[in-house]
Amino acid sequence: MEREIEVPPYFVCSISMQIMQDPVTLCTDVTYDREGIEKWIYELRKNTCPATMQVLHDRELTPNHTLRRLIQQWCIANSSAIPDLPLDTDQLNEMLRHIGSCPAPPFRVKALKKLRTLAAESDTNRQCIASSDAPAVLVSVIESHSPEAGETGCCYDVAVACEEALTVLHSLQLPDETVESLTTARCLASVASILKRGTSNARFQAAMLLLTVSTKGVERFVTNANDNLIEGLLELLTEEVCHKASSAALQVLTAMSINSRRRRKKVIEAGAVSVLIELLTEQTPERGSACERMLFLLDVLCRCGEGRAAVADHAMGIPAISKKIFRVSHLATDKAVRILWSLCKFSLSQHIMNEMLQVGAVKKLCTLLYVDCRPKTKRKATEMLKLHGNYWSSSSCFTTGCILCNCDKQLFFY
Repeated sequence: MEREIEVPPYFVCSISMQIMQDPVTLCTDVTYDREGIEKWIYELRKNTCPATMQVLHDRELTPNHTLRRLIQQWCIANSSAIPDLPLDTDQLNEMLRHIGSCPAPPFRVKALKKLRTLAAESDTNRQCIASSDAPAVLVSVIESHSPEAGETGCCYDVAVACEEALTVLHSLQLPDETVESLTTARCLASVASILKRGTSNARFQAAMLLLTVSTKGVERFVTNANDNLIEGLLELLTEEVCHKASSAALQVLTAMSINSRRRRKKVIEAGAVSVLIELLTEQTPERGSACERMLFLLDVLCRCGEGRAAVADHAMGIPAISKKIFRVSHLATDKAVRILWSLCKFSLSQHIMNEMLQVGAVKKLCTLLYVDCRPKTKRKATEMLKLHGNYWSSSSCFTTGCILCNCDKQLFFY
């Protein structure tokens, strides 16, 4: 039978009756766990010391580092009783100084791994790290991977250090100033390099961080995003590192394209339309959310002539898009119809009309008039049929039983 471990009474908070995780001392010289005394003072609105009932003339909570170290030493000696101890601020600051000033990459990597472990331990630790100088230090580590940086971008230790920094940043609730610093041209160049040449985990972490940046700091991000970053995101999509990374890449490319015509053209020039169409042909209905995001991005890219031309010129463009109507979700159907409408409205050619007929897109447009769908989608289907119904109904490819006549702008089927 195991001996019960007796906890020293001065390690126990008199409020929670648990081992103190973050001991702090009041002006009455009595020590409590920070969480318990903060609840006593700020939530319960008490202005007295719980143990002595003395009135608190000063509410300042002073960290009791000596007691904290004694608790940590005792916990190590009695491992079965180790509580979830929060991060020591002095320890964190020393670690950050080491990361920021250490000239030897291997030692920097060791400190970063320790920081990642601490961040993974608890929400309290992550909040402590996020509110310190850690985000700025971690951004500087990422920038060291930039081709313009002094350190060699291909150095293994530099790459590992950068991966660790990305992992920690991804785990934090980043303040606005950190998000802003991640949108600089130098930092984005470094992230682009990681997307193209990093490990699978590094590329995943980079994509997730870019998702945060593109959501919070869109304008500057769009301005400073370079061609390598776009190419890296498309490579991530093509190689399908993991579902989350692919989803993040699609959302980042969409945020980049939807807010800037110039950047939209850059995304198209990088081959995004071809990548998306080829991925669409491989997607099954079970991957509905992925299909929806791909169609959403294609719809955004089709807002300019270059995007529509790329869809029309791709051998699988119209077939892949038409196939998703009714096959995935209402949202996917809406986006697929909108893409076809863009082609018919702004980039119409005989080739497009013939292909829509041959792959069954016209039949699906007819069906849309009689099924439950969004009014906008139904209006777009109706508009396409009114504009081109005579051509499609006169084609030898149009099968009997689904003949359409356009008479006085009304649609009839017989």
